[in-house]
Amino acid sequence: MQDPYYEEDLEDKYLTYLSNLWKQNWLFILAWLLSGLLLVILSWLYSIPFDIAWMFMLISGFGLMIYLGFYLRRLHDIKHLLHADNFEIEKYPEELRSCVLKMQQLSRQIQEVKSQARHDQSELEDYFSMWAHEVKLPLAAMELQLSLPQPDLKEIANCEKRISHFVQQAMIYVRLDGSDYHIQKVNLEEVVRPLIREQSATFFARKLILDCDLNLCEVYTDRKWIAYVIEQLFANAIKYSQANNTITIKTEDNSFVIYDEGCGINPEDLPRIFEKGFTGKNGHNNITSSSGLGLYLAAKVCDKLGCTLTIENRDYTLYPAQEREDEDPSSCPTPPKTGVVARIQFPPALFFRA
Repeated sequence: MQDPYYEEDLEDKYLTYLSNLWKQNWLFILAWLLSGLLLVILSWLYSIPFDIAWMFMLISGFGLMIYLGFYLRRLHDIKHLLHADNFEIEKYPEELRSCVLKMQQLSRQIQEVKSQARHDQSELEDYFSMWAHEVKLPLAAMELQLSLPQPDLKEIANCEKRISHFVQQAMIYVRLDGSDYHIQKVNLEEVVRPLIREQSATFFARKLILDCDLNLCEVYTDRKWIAYVIEQLFANAIKYSQANNTITIKTEDNSFVIYDEGCGINPEDLPRIFEKGFTGKNGHNNITSSSGLGLYLAAKVCDKLGCTLTIENRDYTLYPAQEREDEDPSSCPTPPKTGVVARIQFPPALFFRA
């Protein structure tokens, strides 16, 4: 596609050149005219032949025309260079090269910003495409229940809860790179207790056991965002646990930890669990529904808060003797079990015990 500059009317183009020439050299041209006029006046006052004045004007005018011709040529070349796709620094006058280098730098920055904007837009479109696929399932289930003569109210409530979770997840994703962070001293127990109450019905229904010991710990963080991360880890622990499993919530050193006795994570999947959209073997085997977005967002939030999220499988071989000291180790089952350890590691300067 031809640049509009080359389609410009020839007369208008050169009028533009002359206008620029006058704006840049009007003082020089005016000085030449005044010097010639002054010479004519002096010749008249002192009865000097006017031929000398005309000769001066002719020679100096010829020199001025040569200068202005070179100036117009350089202006023409610079305009063509500026409209080129690539900057060729060696073709510019020495005094303009610093400006051209700055233009190159700004051009690269603009291209990087545009590239990042396209990448972000593509990621946003991919996310909401995945999000729409996830949210349509509870919507379809709710629509089916509402079409029945006697809908199951518990199933409708469960669908509403899942939709609410997906909406919250979408809001987290959109606000993740914003400035909606308020760092303050947060009591972790005050964050966890409401989450436990929300899941109490699930605990009773699935016969899960909860062991919570937070030792009155406080940490400098954002209450809303850290609550989202803990809620995600807590929900995963419940989701992958079986009847009579124990979920343990505690603090160790400078970290907040959730232990579960669930199905564990395939060792091959562990390096990829924080990738966006990754569901792993458990998701593909339909052990439970998974969008592959929860841990991705939780890890991103932890990174924004300055803490580290790690998840690994538990080694249960010595679990009964180590963690159930009130029982006789010889009476405890010895075969290894499965389970996961989810740990939020806080910097020591931000973690306090009351």
